[in-house]
Amino acid sequence: MKKLILLLTLTSLLLSCSNSDNNSGTNSPNGLLKVSTEGIYDIRFTSANCVGSITQGGSVLEAGFCYSNTPNPTISGQHTSAPVTGTNSFTLLVSSLLANTTYYVRAYATDSNGTVYGTQITFNTLNILSSNGGGVIDIDGESYSSILLNGKEWMKKNLNVSKYRNGDVIPQITDPTAWINATTGAWCYYENDTANGPIYGKLYNWYAVNDPRGLAPAGWHIPTDTEWSDLANYLGGENVAGKKLKDDATTSTWDVTTNPANNQSGFTGLPTGTGYLNYHSPAAPTVPTLADLFKYKTKVTYWWSATATGNTTNDIGWTRNINSTTDQLVRSGIFKSSAISVRCVKN
Repeated sequence: MKKLILLLTLTSLLLSCSNSDNNSGTNSPNGLLKVSTEGIYDIRFTSANCVGSITQGGSVLEAGFCYSNTPNPTISGQHTSAPVTGTNSFTLLVSSLLANTTYYVRAYATDSNGTVYGTQITFNTLNILSSNGGGVIDIDGESYSSILLNGKEWMKKNLNVSKYRNGDVIPQITDPTAWINATTGAWCYYENDTANGPIYGKLYNWYAVNDPRGLAPAGWHIPTDTEWSDLANYLGGENVAGKKLKDDATTSTWDVTTNPANNQSGFTGLPTGTGYLNYHSPAAPTVPTLADLFKYKTKVTYWWSATATGNTTNDIGWTRNINSTTDQLVRSGIFKSSAISVRCVKN
């Protein structure tokens, strides 16, 4: 009787393994074709890159990925394919997905004997952390889209205004000596090139940011150091917030070596570069070249806060920056004479 029970148990286990193998579909009926689901990367709101491989094959007719928000997807449902020959790896972008949704994906391959499937992998598309705000128009008539993020409304692009809120003109300074020695508000374009304005906005010194006439549009202000910290914390902390702030569009101007950005915040940060970052009066005895003054476009962007660091010489303000080599949102103090970007937040 014990032998009979043992035999029935072994038979049950074998049937269970067989059913599991058939469900994963890793082998063709004649054993000549095998496919593997290798992994998922660069997951975004509505897309993800999927990697698979033919680990053993005969004459492959088609290979790709099938995916669904229910388990065990097949080619009878949503799927995408790529030409594959022999035994090799293949990568495909799965798109038109729903944000903040769990998906199941399996690699598949088809030969003359039928279709086989790799093991199933699950992933979650990103959750959009912001919603659209009402926007704002500055005193020059330029409009800015905005986003609602962590209970505050932020501009979605950098400030590009040439006047204070009361209509007074903010001086544009193109001469390096005059800029380095300025102790009142000023702005410039990166490398003094007007073509950079529509894309990246203007670069301002800290004195313009804190002029009592108001740099931000009416009802808006320059974020404080605390407001920047609150934003970083909402996005998961300084170590990961930068990735969620960087523009991720295919037309993005970020350097190609950038860490994958996902713009999960909707902030759409662009790499504006910096001006006069390491020069301030009276510490620059000689005027550097233009190439020395303006640096890092496509690699970094800095934003002013409205908060000074309180250092003994009172010549440094708090900033935040994101760059092409890390996922971080970095807090740093820089000279008030530096030329960097500005974002505004609604009062």
